[in-house]
Amino acid sequence: MHTALLRKCSITYLLLPNLLFSLGWFRQAHAIFLIMGFLYLFMIECTKKDRNEKLSLKDMLFVLLLALLWTFFCGIHGLSTQSMDWLAHQAKFYDLYKNDWPLYFKDVDRYACYYFGYYLVPSFISKWSGHLLPMVWVLWTCFGFFLGLSWIYVLINKNKSLLVVFLFIRGIGQLIILVFNKLGAGNINLPIYNPSIRSVFEQSIYAPNQVIPAVIVCGIVVHDLVCRKKEEESFFVITLAFIWGVFPAMVLVLLYAALVVNKYFFKRDIEQLNLKNILHWYLLPGLLFTPAFVYFLSSQSIVTKGFLWSFGAIQPVMIGYLTGIMVDLAMFYVVVFSLNKNYFPAWFIHLIFTGIFLLSQYRMGIYSDLFFRGSIPLCIILVVCILRGLDTNIRTGQWGQKRSFFIAFSLMSFLFLNGILVKSPLLRDNILANFYLGKRDTYRVYAYDSYPNTYQTLRFGYKDEEGAKQYLGSEDSLYKKYLSRNNK
Repeated sequence: MHTALLRKCSITYLLLPNLLFSLGWFRQAHAIFLIMGFLYLFMIECTKKDRNEKLSLKDMLFVLLLALLWTFFCGIHGLSTQSMDWLAHQAKFYDLYKNDWPLYFKDVDRYACYYFGYYLVPSFISKWSGHLLPMVWVLWTCFGFFLGLSWIYVLINKNKSLLVVFLFIRGIGQLIILVFNKLGAGNINLPIYNPSIRSVFEQSIYAPNQVIPAVIVCGIVVHDLVCRKKEEESFFVITLAFIWGVFPAMVLVLLYAALVVNKYFFKRDIEQLNLKNILHWYLLPGLLFTPAFVYFLSSQSIVTKGFLWSFGAIQPVMIGYLTGIMVDLAMFYVVVFSLNKNYFPAWFIHLIFTGIFLLSQYRMGIYSDLFFRGSIPLCIILVVCILRGLDTNIRTGQWGQKRSFFIAFSLMSFLFLNGILVKSPLLRDNILANFYLGKRDTYRVYAYDSYPNTYQTLRFGYKDEEGAKQYLGSEDSLYKKYLSRNNK
């Protein structure tokens, strides 16, 4: 499979929920316009002939095996123990299957406002069949992981060992405080929103709906930047990610804007900037995204937001910040610039570090969703840079010529092993281990229909009144007045 086919499959995967969202959420005239526009841009994508890399059958089978394992351990359908976030994921899937679109919460007389992209295709197939089909959801997730891992595999020179490392490399998080508390040198209780760099696998345990599009889109954006040298053609793919996850997509748009500014204003590479390309690359994707943007703006504002030091005692927050995210950034900085062989320009890497740093200072949502979800694409690109550099050093034999390589390799190994150890309990808390070795109380699985709808799940399942309100659309929004398919 050439990267041209991989790109078409990836865009199709991201596009299908956008088509269903257009049909289910907008009035007929708007829906027809959106679908025609999406299909037109998709046809343009199908004309691209990129054949820089090819995945053999053996490569694809390896990536598929890793995707299957990732799917099994991420918690979907209770194959492995579920984080509490899966209560909400399963409620959304069931809600979309059971009720008409757009979702409307009769108990509070409001429509739902959320990025439902991850659930739309499997819930639509379930609607069509007349039965809830969780295994379709499992297969849909696995295919998304497969596409994302395929891009990463290409970008790291098809190094199988490093593809496994990609999933688990993470920061140290609260390890320093944990050690101090264990040694009796302190008794510091860090807040739940304390920022740290999580691994891709760890993020998928909580938010697969945002990890999947982030990995796929990051793969395409980086490939466009460093392989095809056509980073200006990535905007359409990024806009498709918004109904999957708003925060990662927002960050990707800002990153894309920086790439475009660098290309046209600093490199002065404007020979291809004609009216036709401006229409295809920028105007039409932006126009097609506008209705979804209006829909997201109709959401009620997030109550919990502000700088980290605005919440409670400042001392534990600052201690956690300095020993968590700041240590993580320092360690990643050393590793990246010890291994990066001009794979990415230095300014681009510094921009990514700056983005993570700025996101880490502001809390939005109870668990600081802006940082933990918005930083996903930035961390993915950093890890790709690290692994690409490591592979290059090993392949060219340069690893033995610099002392910095051994420092970077040691740090990276530590970060990888830390990521493995943090999630090692999943090896016991899964459906197979519980069947053959006996059940354990730590193996937790949620029902799909625990509550009548998503709003009730947030309100009573999580006991989060304010969080539940964030899923509600405003009564007098532009979406409800002019765009909604059901103007109730």
